[in-house]
Amino acid sequence: MRISLGYGRGTVGFHVPDGHLAGIIEPKSARQVGDVRAAVDESLRQPVGTPPLRQLLSGKQSVLVLTVDNTRPSPTPLLEPILAACDEAGAEVTIGIAIGRHRQMTGDEIAEHLGAEIAAQRPVLQHDPFDDAAHEDLGETSRGTPIRINKMALAHDLVLGVGIVEPTYLSGFTGGRKIVMPGIAHHSTIDANHYLIVDPRTKIGVLDGNPMHEDMMEMLERVPLAWITNAVVGPDDEVVAVFSGDPRAAHRRACQRSAGIYTCHGASAKIVMASPGGAPYDVCMVQTKKAVVPATDIVEPGGVIILVGENPECWGDEAAFEEWMTQLQPAEAVSRAKQRELFSLGAHGARILAQPMVEKGASVLLVTSDQMREAAGDSFLNATSSIDEALDEAHAIAGNDASVAVIRKARRVIVSDEASRPHS
Repeated sequence: MRISLGYGRGTVGFHVPDGHLAGIIEPKSARQVGDVRAAVDESLRQPVGTPPLRQLLSGKQSVLVLTVDNTRPSPTPLLEPILAACDEAGAEVTIGIAIGRHRQMTGDEIAEHLGAEIAAQRPVLQHDPFDDAAHEDLGETSRGTPIRINKMALAHDLVLGVGIVEPTYLSGFTGGRKIVMPGIAHHSTIDANHYLIVDPRTKIGVLDGNPMHEDMMEMLERVPLAWITNAVVGPDDEVVAVFSGDPRAAHRRACQRSAGIYTCHGASAKIVMASPGGAPYDVCMVQTKKAVVPATDIVEPGGVIILVGENPECWGDEAAFEEWMTQLQPAEAVSRAKQRELFSLGAHGARILAQPMVEKGASVLLVTSDQMREAAGDSFLNATSSIDEALDEAHAIAGNDASVAVIRKARRVIVSDEASRPHS
């Protein structure tokens, strides 16, 4: 059977012999919203858990609209109705790009991401998580996470958040409170919160009992985020629903809708091939590594995971990520990441890739660009630019009769308990 996986702006194909395919795991199709503008307008009039936006804007002079960077789909269709409502209310709008710890966007990237008209007509600020002077200390959470937030969130009469909801292996789902943490948080705050990934209750698709999510929610008690507009996106980044209103209640509704799309069933297999979905989700290993999460759930002990991602920006901007990947062995990465004083986003990236090797004795292979293959040469990943070579190596490890499972758009997939059952 000929199968393809997303890779950069295209696909790569490969062959799985008849009888060897354990299954193809991918998100469910979802009906796209016919008119996004109309859906947003309706959500502004009929929000979840709060008065309509027009009422919240009454008497406000300055509004900060926080939104996502270009590692997420363009927020322009969501922003336009909100900006129009602010203009109608006579409020001055500043757009804040909540980049978390991602790299700064260029001017051209901002114009493409927000739309040239919005970028030219509105003041646009980019968060800098390493600018100490730009942050306000608001105490700490019950788990000891320092709440250091960009001061721009405290300098306006009203703060709104605009973004998308999709599953994430960190806090369960994106959206909602993530526009603040990690969106506009200091790097020390982000690292302290993300350290909670070492807690086994931190899982993709889980909110209740997820310590990282609960830590983020505590921060909202100190930060004046009054409103969110979140789009639930489908497998091809299409908008399938829009929820606006209270950052807690509206977000919960959006997560429930997202879970229905991305919760998947499938058998485990000896060889698991996973792609995050192509560009922009395989721009670097910081993004591509997310595909290993569902693959780890279903790979059988002693099996092989093949990650498929182009990675034109190689390791990405987390220096510790490359350092840990190239200077440590898998067991060291897993062990050291548990030490709070050593933890960082780069460290947790190395831990995630090392985890299936340590916990299941699995091998992790990478199909990638030539430049990333060279960059990974000293790492504990085995990289190649040929998917056929990767499959040959996987079969040499797992056996010629090994079962093969394929995960498409794996960065968002929530594997149900049924997927852990062995393939027969």
